[in-house]
Amino acid sequence: MGEAVKADGWGQVLEAVEAYEKAAEVILADLPTMGLTDDQQDIAEKVVVTMNLRATGLSSVDGSPRPNKDDMDVLLQGSASISARLGRVGANSSARVCIHHNYHIRVARDSLPLREEPQHAAKASKRRHSSKGDVTDKADDDTPHVVTILIQKIGLKDVERYVDPQIVVSVVDKDLVVVEEKQDTSIAVGRVAPYIMFDSAIELRTHLHVLRQSMYRCCLGRLKHCYVDDSTIYFEFVHYKKAKRKKSVRCWAMLEMDEIKAGGGPLALELYTKPCDVAKKRVHLFTVKPLYLHVDIRLEPVPQA
Repeated sequence: MGEAVKADGWGQVLEAVEAYEKAAEVILADLPTMGLTDDQQDIAEKVVVTMNLRATGLSSVDGSPRPNKDDMDVLLQGSASISARLGRVGANSSARVCIHHNYHIRVARDSLPLREEPQHAAKASKRRHSSKGDVTDKADDDTPHVVTILIQKIGLKDVERYVDPQIVVSVVDKDLVVVEEKQDTSIAVGRVAPYIMFDSAIELRTHLHVLRQSMYRCCLGRLKHCYVDDSTIYFEFVHYKKAKRKKSVRCWAMLEMDEIKAGGGPLALELYTKPCDVAKKRVHLFTVKPLYLHVDIRLEPVPQA
């Protein structure tokens, strides 16, 4: 792990990814024979999850914002300074790994088993509009649902200027951990001022109850509890700029979990100025005109085995 963090710090991506993955494999392989307590095994599994997340983030095109290099430094320092010993790592190694027993790791994984939790209280939203009236009760947190988002149209004042417009959809949790990789709609199918029409469906790979819950179980040999905050779905309106020969973000919108009501339904999402701010610290309206991104949320219960 020390070699991985060192390579990570030097920007040696391939070496860092290989070292993180190797360290994770060694720990997982030795877990059954290490004679650990439940708490110690819980810590070891969380370290494995964190290293795998870092390796995945380094390998991806966009890069996952968390865990970052600083997070890995903190974890490595805790491993060297805390006397919670986890046993021998590797059959011929005398090294002992020590890590901070209070080091909490926040992760986001797709559709893992959940512990039953009380339903979160719904917050009133001042930023969303529904063609069916006010936002009502949220969809049932306890029932797994597949979320399909029909992206209908976006309202803009200068619809003819955009070349090959698309909507890019991503899901990020409150700790800025990427829950799902980005998905693109097809290129717009038409323009009727002031709208650019998409009529494109995006199906999320993560079930709704996983996106919503503040606690779920992490499966690495055994079921374990890990903490993660509610997620937010982000929509970026992109178009091709011939002069720069690349795609550019014009504006963006977001959809929070408590705004998805029981049964789904249509929503009009406010547009914000670029760049897309997943930290939600600099969110400014793109226009004061009544122009929105129009989506229709469809919830389909997951068939029970």
